[in-house]
Amino acid sequence: MAVKTVERARGAAEASLRRARDHLLKLQHEQGWWKGELETNVTMDAEDLLLRQFLGIRGEEETRLAANWIRSQQREDGTWANFFAGPPDLSTTIEAYAALRLAGDPADADHMRRAAGYVRESGGLERARVFTHLWFSLFGWWSWDRVPALPPEVIFLPRWFPLNIYDFACWARQTLVALTVVGAHRPVRPIGFGIDELRTGLDPGPGLDPLSTWRGRFQRLDQALQGYERHPSRSLRRVALARAVEWILRRQEADGSWGGIQPPWVYSLIALDVMGYPLDHPAVRGGLEGIDGFTIIEGDSRRLEACQSPVWDTALAIIALADGGLPSEHPALVRATDWLLDEEIARFVTARDF
Repeated sequence: MAVKTVERARGAAEASLRRARDHLLKLQHEQGWWKGELETNVTMDAEDLLLRQFLGIRGEEETRLAANWIRSQQREDGTWANFFAGPPDLSTTIEAYAALRLAGDPADADHMRRAAGYVRESGGLERARVFTHLWFSLFGWWSWDRVPALPPEVIFLPRWFPLNIYDFACWARQTLVALTVVGAHRPVRPIGFGIDELRTGLDPGPGLDPLSTWRGRFQRLDQALQGYERHPSRSLRRVALARAVEWILRRQEADGSWGGIQPPWVYSLIALDVMGYPLDHPAVRGGLEGIDGFTIIEGDSRRLEACQSPVWDTALAIIALADGGLPSEHPALVRATDWLLDEEIARFVTARDF
């Protein structure tokens, strides 16, 4: 009896393995790679509309499709989450709300009132994350004076100095450098409507934490940097901005992205714009065209992937199929391996290349 039970279990497991293997093979692209959609939250779509508004290229159709997607992700309580069935997120809800206002949804619509009510109950715009405040500063909804200072002069800090840009991960440093350029200009391009309904008016501001804590030290560092931002060295600032823009341009990927991920991508486009680069400049044009490759239009909606991972997905698929018993000479594995090898960066690179 026990032997038969084991045999049945083994047979069921082997059948499941075959079905999984066959399903994975059906998902392979004819060129040899695999890529699953990277599902994310609606801040990607909201910030895409805000980016296009800032650059003056927001179209009616893409706005309509993006707004449809954003609305479809709102929950009954009026909020948006950062992941499926997750808790309400204040900043995500604020950005989604702003995007829908941009798309023409009136503030007194039921779904908007529910969202605004949650925002106010949760502390309002005053308690949103730094990146939300930064986006809203671009349109005059938040003061640049209340965004942490990031002077572009940090580009000069040597590698041994604390908090130099190479202390951060690749995507983070590319985001940081772009934001220093944007922060140096403090651009404001009003949209034509306000969002005061998201404010509580109750924002005394946090006091300074003790100097013995890291938070307290960073607060005082920000105070010092804010003071420098009010009176920067003009000659040093000019050279720093030029160096930062050169640094940004050198790191644009062949697909138009920066780091293959949304944050440095969109902030680099904004940085180039405030530095006077026109929309038809190859870097800006390539960046905008690259976003289209991260866009999914399905039915009557439009959504963006924060990043894509065909190399990662393909490598994992190869391992899974090999572990699942597929022989190394199988055409699917040969195509996948050849594709991976073609994606290899053959030249020698250092940390400074990123």
